[in-house]
Amino acid sequence: MKLTNSINGKILSIVALTLLSHSAHAIPFTFEGRSLGMGGVSVATADLATAAWANPAMLTNQRPDDDFSLLIGVGTFVRDDDDLKTDIDNFQAADARFQAAAAPTDPDAIQALQDMSDIITGIDGKVAAADVTGVAAMGMAFDSYAMALSIRVDAIGGSTVTNLSQSAADVLDPTKNIVNLEGVLATEFGLSLAKEFGFYDRRTSIGIKPKIVDLQAFVYKESIRTIDGINDVFDNGKKSDLGTFASFDLGAAIDLTNSFRLALNVNNIITDEFNLGGQTLNFDTTSRIGAAYHNRFLTVAVDYDLTENKPLLADTLYGNLKTQYLAVGAEFNAFDFAQLRVGARKNLASGISASAKDTALTAGVGFWLGFNLDVAATFTDNSVGGFVQTGFRF
Repeated sequence: MKLTNSINGKILSIVALTLLSHSAHAIPFTFEGRSLGMGGVSVATADLATAAWANPAMLTNQRPDDDFSLLIGVGTFVRDDDDLKTDIDNFQAADARFQAAAAPTDPDAIQALQDMSDIITGIDGKVAAADVTGVAAMGMAFDSYAMALSIRVDAIGGSTVTNLSQSAADVLDPTKNIVNLEGVLATEFGLSLAKEFGFYDRRTSIGIKPKIVDLQAFVYKESIRTIDGINDVFDNGKKSDLGTFASFDLGAAIDLTNSFRLALNVNNIITDEFNLGGQTLNFDTTSRIGAAYHNRFLTVAVDYDLTENKPLLADTLYGNLKTQYLAVGAEFNAFDFAQLRVGARKNLASGISASAKDTALTAGVGFWLGFNLDVAATFTDNSVGGFVQTGFRF
């Protein structure tokens, strides 16, 4: 079976297992649709509907006639920067040729073993990942302050190959060349609060988001030769309830002019760590700064991660998935009825592969049809993702 069915099927089964075993209101997710369409910018552009995840201070940034918002969204993202899927697919195809040969000394068998060995030689350090994200938020604005209740669920799966050996005997050994799959489900419940005030005649907002995060994990291992489908995941995988932790996010925004804004968001002021099979899953403090120019018809923004962000996976083998994004984006507004969004995002983290630094392009559209409908997509040569969300405001 192709790796598209085997590896991706395993990751999706991890997601399904964690979601189905969690509370019924947990909604699958990875991005927020408006910001994804704009390259991922959000710190200085979020509004009452989306600020709960981007920057709590931006809750006070709402349309003059909007005092209430409700948003529900779901998205997914698959990343395989170094084409691990093709390597495993080719390995299994070569193994099938070896099995079909008349004898181990047959030229076809010898060539198949050599192909398998060559694949293992080049597979070291390659990782693939998939995320499914769900968001729901309800925001309410008052004269000089605003608040929002939010739920966010991230189901993250990663895969890599370990215990590598390329000798002719070891490529056939089921204890060598093991595909490792790790999944983490993080469910976040937050209450965001923001207050607007004047600072040297500048419109300024400060926001805080206390939150509780619940964590579950899933680990599965199988030989690169035999990994196929999802039937054994539920029987042989190991599920762990890692526990919960409480933290909070802080945000700030200041309008330097009527059209230009600076903003800062800091996540996980209180950090925590969890043990998963001898590895440590870290919730570290991260920070992002943003700037935006906006008028009635156009918004242009840039965001930058001030810190490198580790993937929410415990195994250190997934270090190549770390990120430090520089993002730019624009939104063209047609009289509040429709919005066209474009953007780009580049990963500037150190120590990652060249393909992981490929610039991701994004695009999205939004419509007001008596309700909001936002659709966005992102892609590079080795990754693809999308988000769709809907909601109301009045």
